[in-house]
Amino acid sequence: MLDVNKKIGDLLLERELIQESDLRKALHLQSKAGGRLGALLVRSGAISEDALLPVLSEQLDMERLTGDALPSHADVFDFVNQSSIQPDWFIDHKVAVWSLAETAVGCLVPDPMNGYVREVLARFYGEGRVQYFLANQQVIESYADYVRREHAVDDLFQGGEGARALAELAEEAPIIEFVNNMMSQALDAGASDIHVEPGDANFAVRFRVDGVLHTRLQQPQDRFAAIASRIKLIAGLDIAERRLPQDGSLTTRVSGREMDIRVSTVPDVLGESIVMRLMPKQRDEVSLFNLGMEADHLALMQRWVGEAHGIVLVTGPTGSGKSTTLYSALDASNDGRKKIITVEDPVEFKLQDITQIQAHAEIGYTFARALKAILRQDPDVIMIGEIRDLETAEIAIQSALTGHLVLSTLHTNDAISAFTRLVDMGVEPFLVAAPMLGVQAQRLVRSLCNHCAEPDTLGEQMQREIMAIPGYSGEAFAARRAVGCPRCQGTGYKGRSGIYELIPVSPELHDMIVHSRPVHEMQQLAIRQGNRTLRQDGLLKVAKGITSLEEVYRVTGTEAEAA
Repeated sequence: MLDVNKKIGDLLLERELIQESDLRKALHLQSKAGGRLGALLVRSGAISEDALLPVLSEQLDMERLTGDALPSHADVFDFVNQSSIQPDWFIDHKVAVWSLAETAVGCLVPDPMNGYVREVLARFYGEGRVQYFLANQQVIESYADYVRREHAVDDLFQGGEGARALAELAEEAPIIEFVNNMMSQALDAGASDIHVEPGDANFAVRFRVDGVLHTRLQQPQDRFAAIASRIKLIAGLDIAERRLPQDGSLTTRVSGREMDIRVSTVPDVLGESIVMRLMPKQRDEVSLFNLGMEADHLALMQRWVGEAHGIVLVTGPTGSGKSTTLYSALDASNDGRKKIITVEDPVEFKLQDITQIQAHAEIGYTFARALKAILRQDPDVIMIGEIRDLETAEIAIQSALTGHLVLSTLHTNDAISAFTRLVDMGVEPFLVAAPMLGVQAQRLVRSLCNHCAEPDTLGEQMQREIMAIPGYSGEAFAARRAVGCPRCQGTGYKGRSGIYELIPVSPELHDMIVHSRPVHEMQQLAIRQGNRTLRQDGLLKVAKGITSLEEVYRVTGTEAEAA
């Protein structure tokens, strides 16, 4: 139990929800500008509202309302409409009231200890009849918005279409708090991306957690222009431009952590789709040992990155962890005696003792142009963020043929398709084959939650299939299935692990590439030579209880169905 006589800052420190430096900054700001300490901590990014409210609930002995416990917007509007207090007062002070059992009145307000609001409500509804509750600020805001629209009052979120009006909307305190709290909630949920998507009546905020999108909340579409303008403003984008895609970035502090955030906006028929990629500055140690590779794959990758020259390609769709694999490969290659240079767009993670270059295609500083400059820097290892065109591919191959180790990525569905992709770009087949050490395809599967996963039994046919997979260790099966608990937000999964397909370029495969043999023939050769497919590697992780059979089928669906 909390000591209700303690201040909220001390209580948050005791629970290790904030740092002392955060509290000192908030107290200093409070002494200068006033305001509630909790709200200042949320606004500064020291803590998320979801983490603050449970502590406030216990300290103030006020119930926190969420989900079905919240009153409907229509109930709030009907009660306000029948009140002798003018609707403008409820809108201006963001007060939501509704009828409780008997004669009591429920109330949500941004600051439930506001003496003026309490005095007004007590005067009109009677002393002791009003029961105050806690809720997230965006929930409280939504009630005020609903009442505002229903009464057709002057709407803050529709005050003008020009850049100046949009900028003013973006600086409104509720909008700032909404965006800050949205980012804090995403980080607390372990999200990698925030999707803000407009609709007909509402816009949705969705979080991508462990590779799967979850709808977090919905807000009235009237608010979208203000929210979008705020995100654009902090990301350095043009607020007034809504017809063309834009890309931007920002560095900020969210829930006590330093974050780099990439922002992408794309116009659609209902407004703009906004995606924010969250990239913590402080990450877990970048290492090949942390990627979840099986022992044989790990040894093969270590051999590749230890070579003096050649090309290693990592393939997979967007969001499959290719960049993390490349960073880990660079770490394995970095023995302190090599000059390592990367060219990326963007630089996602800063590595020690490695020269990292940011490409800027908008000013003509492309991958190809940067590579030409890199070769004059006497590098031993070169990492190219992505091979996107013929010029970049040719320079990468030339670099590998002249004594450099080149690491890069391609967007293909499997490892073998990397060879045909380069040929399709215009590279001669013999040049594709000559410097190639190997290719890797990868996907990310969700790891089972260790707190709720239950043992599972695999069918006899599946057991025989797993035992026949190259690299199967002979260990007893420890398969588990997803259940769901509060720690994994009911999904049954927490975190992700990689599944991989590594294909070394053998002399036989080299000849097939040179002679432009079909992809399926090269795939059959790779299988005959004992290389695992993505699905097979996933099944080994099922046998170990790392992930579930359903998850492997979800990620490798096409291949699983074909099998």
